[in-house]
Amino acid sequence: TSDVAIASDFFNGDPESMGNRPNGGFLYVRSANRTVEFYRRWRRARRRFPAGTNEQEILGRAQGELSRRSGVRMQFLDTAHCGGFCQLSGDMGRVCTLHANCCTGLANKVHDLRNVLRDWRNYTAAPPEDRRVGGFQWTRPGRCIR
Repeated sequence: TSDVAIASDFFNGDPESMGNRPNGGFLYVRSANRTVEFYRRWRRARRRFPAGTNEQEILGRAQGELSRRSGVRMQFLDTAHCGGFCQLSGDMGRVCTLHANCCTGLANKVHDLRNVLRDWRNYTAAPPEDRRVGGFQWTRPGRCIR
């Protein structure tokens, strides 16, 4: 089992691959000495990056080293279930949560999330047989960075 289960901006199909791009906005962390050490190392890693580099970017660049040195096993969540604007799931029936990643600015996030809500309401209002057949898609983000 994993010590850290974390959402992905981009998921490559392998939940254990350090080639996935993490998104720290949705995660589960097992309470253990090694996960505390993981967070300590993550914090210290800031010194190696230019001022203003956000924590998620630091994690993305250092995740392999951090997990190896602290003994933490990371699991990246499939964007088919925990999706976002970076890599929209093609199957609305599999999505459990969707967040406004790859997006700058609150107004842009709200705008595109309203489209998501409209799409979700249309999908859930459809008869079950129509949902099974498919044809439902998310509206592509209009203001968010892709």
